[in-house]
Amino acid sequence: MKKILFASLIGVISITSAYAKCDGGTEVTNTAGTTFCKSNRDINWWSAAAWCKENALHLATMYEMCPNWNGNTGSGKCPELKGIAAATFVWSATASGSNNAFGVHIMEGSVTTYERTSSLYAFCR
Repeated sequence: MKKILFASLIGVISITSAYAKCDGGTEVTNTAGTTFCKSNRDINWWSAAAWCKENALHLATMYEMCPNWNGNTGSGKCPELKGIAAATFVWSATASGSNNAFGVHIMEGSVTTYERTSSLYAFCR
């Protein structure tokens, strides 16, 4: 009986831990099959990185988000995220100069650079 109770508790803890990894966010999967956690509100780049860390994750790099990314900005540069969620701009961990970082418009799959003080959604892995 103790073994069954113990196994049940481990199962509940595992489920709770898995859920907590995207607390305050929504899980989304790109077309390459990688699952990410997108925050439910927009925040600046530093807050996005901290939010991911609070969820035991990290802010995703451009190559994690868009494995075929060619390093450029523009429309359709991230087809792996195109159309997977409503029109939302998400941060990446990939810097672009000293004050900017790359981000993706996940409805269009377009890549742009944004000032790190801008408000986009966190995108964690």
